[in-house]
Amino acid sequence: MKGFMLGLVVAALAFGGYVYWKEGQRPVAPAKVASDAGAPAKEAREKKKRRRHGAMRVARNEGAGSPSAGAAPHAPAPPVDNEPEPIKLSAADLKLVSQGDDLSRPDVIHMGDATDDSGSHELTQDDIDARFHAKEETILSCISRARPDEETYVPGRVTVKFRIQRTGNVRGVRVEAPAILQRGGLTACVKGVVGGLRFPPSNGSQVVSYPFSLT
Repeated sequence: MKGFMLGLVVAALAFGGYVYWKEGQRPVAPAKVASDAGAPAKEAREKKKRRRHGAMRVARNEGAGSPSAGAAPHAPAPPVDNEPEPIKLSAADLKLVSQGDDLSRPDVIHMGDATDDSGSHELTQDDIDARFHAKEETILSCISRARPDEETYVPGRVTVKFRIQRTGNVRGVRVEAPAILQRGGLTACVKGVVGGLRFPPSNGSQVVSYPFSLT
């Protein structure tokens, strides 16, 4: 029995020695540790690069609100003004309305007027155009001022009619235009401009008409 126990102890020692010897034969672990340490370091460098790129973008955004020392402050963005909406015009606003003087009455001729030399010349269209075009820009200004505002588009046409007497004076002005422009004082404005025109005397009176297309 004593011999059996001694043999058992020897066998246990031999087994322990064998296990110790096997542990000593394994590869050295530090190389693996070094490899594992290199991977996290590389990953950390990659993350650091990504964070630097993202930080630059955030800095540019923040710089608009709180500039860094020494940097010129960014001017605040100007406020955006909301453009007024155009006025919606109804059919009544766009209806053509004619206002002004009655142009159907004939010219009055005073017989025996020694100063009347109107019969010596026939008024041509070129004579009329030359004098009317000199006031055309002023008439266009009348149309612009009669609009409800600059943004609202008023379609249609404005027609200016007037009678030229034999003496060359203008007697009677009539304007046809959309009602919205008439309410803006168009006829009165145009009448003040055209009524002051003077043409060469002629052998007869006539009614002339000038249309303006609204844009």
